Amino acid sequence: MTIMKRTLHGSILLLAASIGLAACPAQAQVILSEQFTGGASTTGFTVESDPDSDCDWTFAPGDLTTFTFSVDGTGALPTGGGFDGDFAFLDSDACGASGISVNSWLVSPTFDASTANILVLSFSHQFYARLESYGKVEVSNGTTWTEIETYTVDNVGYPNPAAVASFDITAAAGGSAAAQVRFQYSSGWDWWWALDDIKVESVACFYPSGLAVTSPGNAGATITFTDNGSPSYEWVVTTGAIPDGSNALASGTAPNTNASGLQPGTQYTVYVRSVCPGGGFSVWSSGVMFMTTIVNDECLNAVPLTVNTDYDCGARTQGTVIGATASNVTSTCFGTADDDVWFSFVALAATHRVSIIDITGSTGDMYHALWSSTCGSLELVPNSCSDPQESDPVGLTPGETYYVQVYTWTSTPAQTSVFNVCIGSDPAIGMEELSALAPMRVYPNPVNDRLNIDVDGNTVRRLRLVDAAGRVVREEVFQRSIDVAMLDGGTYTLLAYDQDAQLVSRALFVKQ
Repeated sequence: MTIMKRTLHGSILLLAASIGLAACPAQAQVILSEQFTGGASTTGFTVESDPDSDCDWTFAPGDLTTFTFSVDGTGALPTGGGFDGDFAFLDSDACGASGISVNSWLVSPTFDASTANILVLSFSHQFYARLESYGKVEVSNGTTWTEIETYTVDNVGYPNPAAVASFDITAAAGGSAAAQVRFQYSSGWDWWWALDDIKVESVACFYPSGLAVTSPGNAGATITFTDNGSPSYEWVVTTGAIPDGSNALASGTAPNTNASGLQPGTQYTVYVRSVCPGGGFSVWSSGVMFMTTIVNDECLNAVPLTVNTDYDCGARTQGTVIGATASNVTSTCFGTADDDVWFSFVALAATHRVSIIDITGSTGDMYHALWSSTCGSLELVPNSCSDPQESDPVGLTPGETYYVQVYTWTSTPAQTSVFNVCIGSDPAIGMEELSALAPMRVYPNPVNDRLNIDVDGNTVRRLRLVDAAGRVVREEVFQRSIDVAMLDGGTYTLLAYDQDAQLVSRALFVKQ
């Protein structure tokens, strides 16, 4: 295979490898550090490409003027995880159109690995996967290239924050005085790979393997890793960046311990390092990203919605699928409900309008459905599956609680969509239904302590109190006067039912 070589701006700097390293250093010693400061290599990285490659590795910020990054994506540059505005990237999407071919390497200068005890390669990156594209990391001992890692079908560090990877390359470098690393991106008309903060370090010990996050909840998760015999460990949770002593959101020193105090529906990254036997620390491990779940991830924790008396959506409730997981309800609706979230409302009429509005984030293709009964035995409301963001389910029973299931149509993981939910009512239908109900007068209105009820007592058997958010706050056997002193201030609906649990009357009142 013929390779064309392009030398980048900047000169090769004297590397830390020129300084003799102790056989067992107490702290990590940097041998190579590339930040692409000023939009170029400052240590002598070069680009090598196949002759028929339609584009090559290039650099931000300067080359962003000719290569529009993420032209068909979210429009956001890589951030977090060690990224700044100066980085290397190969964006095959911006390179051309269908039929292009990309095969290019970003190659480090040689560095001296002969005095290193343990050699670690780390870098920040964002790999946006598509079709047969791949990113490959290799290390040379001066004669042979050894594959360290390959990224293919799964996104890494996309969407933001970018990811931090770390590998033990001691064996691959082979103690060579002329070791190298390189990054190959191969694709057709696909997406991209971006790199920043590339480091090679000599360390006294290695971080523990098997770092994982289990049992994520609304406010925390369990951190696990494999004990490698080190005297102790440190794990730290951040919003993506490598721990720097000031950005820890949760921390600990042992495996199988809980990270607590986190926010629901938020993406975090955990890192771990070893305390070395002779003092000092290993480098930080690769970061492991995880999402805390959101409060309304399941029907049992559905967020109550306020029912509007018109279609203007004056009252709306914000939601997101960030951190959502599948609820595994049996449904005949379309789309992939792998990130469904739940809301609830109490119907005030036989029909209401469900609107998913103000959508932002990774996708605007939302889907929703309406369910009745209880969370343990949900029943899909007929004809309520809706790909359009607005639906008008009918046949509802006034006074009953309904559950709105919202999710993204796509099966793509880690969606970040944020939206508002609105429950609207047709004012004309509301007036007709109200006139068909038995008259009921409540007084005093506004009320402080006791609410008196004037209604046909031969018909009414039970009462239900519903707050402005649609939550049932109390149910009781009918009586002419009820104590409302313990209610919070606000507007309430009093619903009256007959012996067959059919709504026969309703009235609004204000609790002072």
